Amino acid sequence: MKEKESDRQDQRIGANPLLSRRRFFRTTGLAAAGLFAAGCGRSKNPLEATDILSATGQSVQSPSDDVIAAPLEALTRVATADIHSYDPRTLKAAIQSSIEAIGGPGDLIRPGDTVGFKINMTGGASYATRSTTDYGVSAVELYWTHPEVLRAVMELCRDAGAGRLIVVEANYDTPSYTQWGYRDVVDALGAEYHNLNDAHPYGNFREEPVPDPLTHWESYYLNGILYDLDCFISLPKTKRHLGGGITNAMKNSIGLVPLSKYQKSGGWREKLHCDDNLEATNSYAGFKNLVRTIVDLCKIRPIHLSVCDAVLTSDFGEGPWIRGFEPVSFNTLITSKDPVAADAIATTLFGYDPTAADRGGAFASSSMKTDFAGTDNYLRIAAEQGLGVYDPARIEVIDATVSTRVAVRG
Repeated sequence: MKEKESDRQDQRIGANPLLSRRRFFRTTGLAAAGLFAAGCGRSKNPLEATDILSATGQSVQSPSDDVIAAPLEALTRVATADIHSYDPRTLKAAIQSSIEAIGGPGDLIRPGDTVGFKINMTGGASYATRSTTDYGVSAVELYWTHPEVLRAVMELCRDAGAGRLIVVEANYDTPSYTQWGYRDVVDALGAEYHNLNDAHPYGNFREEPVPDPLTHWESYYLNGILYDLDCFISLPKTKRHLGGGITNAMKNSIGLVPLSKYQKSGGWREKLHCDDNLEATNSYAGFKNLVRTIVDLCKIRPIHLSVCDAVLTSDFGEGPWIRGFEPVSFNTLITSKDPVAADAIATTLFGYDPTAADRGGAFASSSMKTDFAGTDNYLRIAAEQGLGVYDPARIEVIDATVSTRVAVRG
């Protein structure tokens, strides 16, 4: 399957003249362009290059020296890393190299900070069980956040000085958390887990108003723990989505809101997909509200760091309940302090232009194998709202792939 998927990946990227692999994955050195200020505005020494280890524990060189000039107008940085394994050491080295390539953690984390990690376990345990049966691939490799990605990012944050680590998700059921490795990782690192469907540790949900709301939702109910965080990190799978076209770091924020406040009868957040009269659940009008809800949630709970997993993932839907859903592999991690830019570059992996017109490209009805009316390009909307950069011409993409060559010592 891997050989076939690799061929498919190359075909997709090559099909779009904007998106050649060299154009996006081999760009300028670290000092070239200004960094988009998506972090917390702090100053601290970055992770040291000499701390990066290969899977064998040996010192390595990073990032790659194979570079070309980035456009002069580049405003924000995205790091990509070529990786073919969820081996813990390999992942940690790749993610550390990627964070270093975009400026290090110094503006995100200071000693003692509380850091939150949003994972994704959409659909619940029953579908996760079917994933292995139907596709021969575990849910954590196919469409959920991989626990080893979570472990690597948490360890790096702890290494950078974080004092309290909090993992969050509004999960559909308890087995999703306990049976696929998340609890093991959380316990091993002395972290906390909070199911956002519950108001705990506070008595009630916090109703957070949206500045200049883009839909009829003028505020959202959220667990107050989300506002105890000094730094908020999104850890999504890079996938397609039936309602939004693309799901990455920003779409991951839909899982911040409690199911009980936004479901109708189907056990999912139907109300966020509805039109202004709360009627339609499968219409263009509904999806226009869904994508704007994504943007509004990112406005009231900003993302400081995105690590998008496209090592092993899926296409044509967010989970195995979508007709046409299928495994795909891109062997890539995408990391940025600008969630819009991270999502834009992740979109290119599927061969789509992130600047496509509304109902075009990844947002077009023809881009899915099942009924999809199409929707608006929420990457553009997010950029218009000042959340980041979505135009690849204004993004400096740095190849942070870790070389496994042993560094020569004098």
